[in-house]
Amino acid sequence: MRAHVPAVGRAQALVALACVVLFGVSLMRYWVSYDPTDTVPLGQESFRLARNLAGKGQFANPFGALETGPSAHLAPGYPAFLALLIRLFGYQSGGIYAIKLSAAVLVSLQIALFPVFSRALGMGALNGAIAAFLWIIAKVGLVFPFGRQAVPLFAWENLSLAILVGVAVCSFRRCLDVPLYESGGLSWVLGGSLGILALTSPAVGILFIGLLGWMTWKDRRNISARPYPYLVVVLLPALIVAPWMLRNYFVFHRVVFVRDSLGLELSVSNNDCATFIAEFGCFKKVHPNANIDEARKVLAYGEPKYNDFKLREVRDWIKTHPARFFGLSARRVAAFWFPTSERPGRWKERIAVYGLTVLSIAGLWILYQSDCRSAVVCMLCLGLFPLAYYVTLHVLRHRYPILWLTFLLGTFPITTCLRRAYKSLSTKAHLEELRCH
Repeated sequence: MRAHVPAVGRAQALVALACVVLFGVSLMRYWVSYDPTDTVPLGQESFRLARNLAGKGQFANPFGALETGPSAHLAPGYPAFLALLIRLFGYQSGGIYAIKLSAAVLVSLQIALFPVFSRALGMGALNGAIAAFLWIIAKVGLVFPFGRQAVPLFAWENLSLAILVGVAVCSFRRCLDVPLYESGGLSWVLGGSLGILALTSPAVGILFIGLLGWMTWKDRRNISARPYPYLVVVLLPALIVAPWMLRNYFVFHRVVFVRDSLGLELSVSNNDCATFIAEFGCFKKVHPNANIDEARKVLAYGEPKYNDFKLREVRDWIKTHPARFFGLSARRVAAFWFPTSERPGRWKERIAVYGLTVLSIAGLWILYQSDCRSAVVCMLCLGLFPLAYYVTLHVLRHRYPILWLTFLLGTFPITTCLRRAYKSLSTKAHLEELRCH
């Protein structure tokens, strides 16, 4: 036992060192240059909300066509982060450079955590390190196309969301081995990460409802006897989200959980001119960010009522166009896993994403044979997370929060082959040594 402790300590030190090295290499790979002529953009809803929040103290006017007043169009977490950077560094070159640099730091932090995530999910730290270097070599982009436009990933919450999803998923995996009442502060980590996730992107809620349901069923005998840590997991996110829900109630005079944009997103994605992918021509006709008539409706009705109207509109459209709706959804399923958008000059990224997506199927099977609980957690992530994006416009950034899991699972067959080859060579070397003696 005494000899085992230093070995464990050395292994943890190596993992920590690998994380530091990966962070440094990734930061160099994604480093951004300062441009004195650059400014904080206005186009995306997140930047418009951040500008209003920084300048006027109002979470309002997300749409470019017209100032439409108070908003819950986006979750508040990421626009608030952007607003903080704008308040600190301004609207000009300093502000946008701080935003771009923070994006480079976030993606580097995510990559640095690959060995930690991989080990927590039963694939080993080495697998995470190899996956991280594949990501760095491919240089998975921070700019994604939207029609003919290039939209920076740092305009949206996906960078921070990927880290939060990873932390929460790995915390859930730990809870499956150790009862929550024996896990120390894990219930606080889990509850806190779920609360921050809710304020960042409530769309991931379906994933964690599934994982929480599984954990509740597994620990059903312990919950009644020792309820405190389980209450923390449920009540802490509620406490974190409560101030924003109260704000929405006082502003809109009705309950709005976090966002009120479901009706609009579904309507924009499913209509007579819609395609399966984000296409700017149709977007200009139906979205209040580009169509002033739609923006006037938002101003007249208020966001929640406007989204109620859009939700009824899209329900009627789906009822009268079921074949077209299912056709669009089927193409979005395919595009989510194998994006069809051409991005010239990014062949390394396309090869890595496509290849590791295919290999992740084998990786999931290998993981199931060695660690079925981790495999089920991964399957729940890959199965539940994309559901909302199968019925809305396909945008490449939507997959980013779970793309790290594709890289880990896709690398796992490669790592397994390398381990087996090393073990085989070691065995042969040992046999040769015995023959010599």
